[in-house]
Amino acid sequence: MRILCFSLCWLFYSVSAMASVDLEKTMKNMAFQYKQAYDAQSAGQLLPVLDELISLTQQSAKADFEPEKAEQFKQGLQQVLAELQLARQAATQDDVAQAKLHLQKVDTLRKEYHQQRKVSIWRLLFG
Repeated sequence: MRILCFSLCWLFYSVSAMASVDLEKTMKNMAFQYKQAYDAQSAGQLLPVLDELISLTQQSAKADFEPEKAEQFKQGLQQVLAELQLARQAATQDDVAQAKLHLQKVDTLRKEYHQQRKVSIWRLLFG
C-alpha cells in the first residue's frame, strides 16, 4: 500500500513538473535557434533548426501567462508558429530566401510582443 501511495505521489509530482514551462529558458533557446536559422545558407541547414523552433514555440504556448495577457500572448505565439510553418514549407521547397522572409516576420512579431510584455514601473511599485 505504501508503495502504491508513493508511486501515485511521484507520478503526480512528475506530471506537474512536466506541465510547467520555464518560459525564460525556452525563449533564450528560441533566440539562439532563430539566429542559427537566419544564418543558415541552405535548406538542409535550415530545416532541423526550424523544426526545433516550431517545437519550442509549441512548448512556449503551454506556459502560464499573466491572466490579463494570456490570450494575447498565446495569439502571438500562434502567429509566430504560423510564420515558422510557412518558413519550413518554403525551406522544403528549397526556397531559403522566402523562408528568411518568414523569419523576418517572426522577428517583427517578437519585437511587438516583447514590447507588450514589459511591466510599467508603477505596476512594479504598487502591484
